[in-house]
Amino acid sequence: MFRTLLSSFSAMALPQHAEVVFLFVENAGELSVEAHVDAFRQEVGLPVHLEAEARRGIPMARNRVLSMAQDRDCDFLTFVDDDERVDSDWLVRIIAGITERDLDLVGGPLTIEAADAPLTRWQEGFLSHLQERARKRNTKRASAVSSGQDGQLNIYTNNWCARMETVQRLGLWFDEDRQFTGGSDTKFSRDMARAGARIGWICDASVHDRIPRNRLCAAYHYRRARDQATNYVLLNDCNRWKLMYKSVPRAVGGVFLVALGLPFNLRYAVKGIFRLGAVVGRVRGILGGVSRLYVPSVEYRPH
Repeated sequence: MFRTLLSSFSAMALPQHAEVVFLFVENAGELSVEAHVDAFRQEVGLPVHLEAEARRGIPMARNRVLSMAQDRDCDFLTFVDDDERVDSDWLVRIIAGITERDLDLVGGPLTIEAADAPLTRWQEGFLSHLQERARKRNTKRASAVSSGQDGQLNIYTNNWCARMETVQRLGLWFDEDRQFTGGSDTKFSRDMARAGARIGWICDASVHDRIPRNRLCAAYHYRRARDQATNYVLLNDCNRWKLMYKSVPRAVGGVFLVALGLPFNLRYAVKGIFRLGAVVGRVRGILGGVSRLYVPSVEYRPH
């Protein structure tokens, strides 16, 4: 999937009058992707830098990229995930969006597709649910732009661009206390907003998240819903008693959907699994538990 990302970068149009540099960080003690990055460097003929970040954890790797961008006096820094691919006009559109609207941090739409084929019926069900959620999220965020409310959105690093002058002036970094929990990009976005930075959404700057088959399974679907719900509780000033009260009927509904879906329609079962994960995650967050979604040793097998 990393090679697919590099291929999409190679085919990507570049903004006029911009000097583009590619910054890669491998979150490991030793580099293993040098050959792929070297080939990419030869293909694009642009500055390409690769470093290793030995401290395990997504915020550690993100902060290493921030440091690399600062060292090279970058005006803007973009982020995408290593399992995605970008549209050919993605960089042009996201840079145009942040500059023309004079914003400090922007994000764009994410669509979901399968990285591998063929898929089982269960895998198709999980993929369809993820795609439906992404479509609804993109539609809601486009509506926020139309109503002038996109400054209140959280911006995630799966499709992200920041004005480095603002980041440095505010002294912002990704929260390394969230080493394996996820959510450090949400906190970064909120820290920028609280400091008065201008946030926005660029509707036509799209990337595509490629989900491997081993993540299209009940274990991963449940666990991701659970850990995202835990982060939601911990990152928001929630009325925890109200959340607990609402969790009871949602849990009952989740069990009903799974029971109904298994013999009749897998779509309902998939939604039920997601809902049960979210309920457990909320309760765990209320009780002070934390997410461990990105602990490196966790593996998922297809079902």
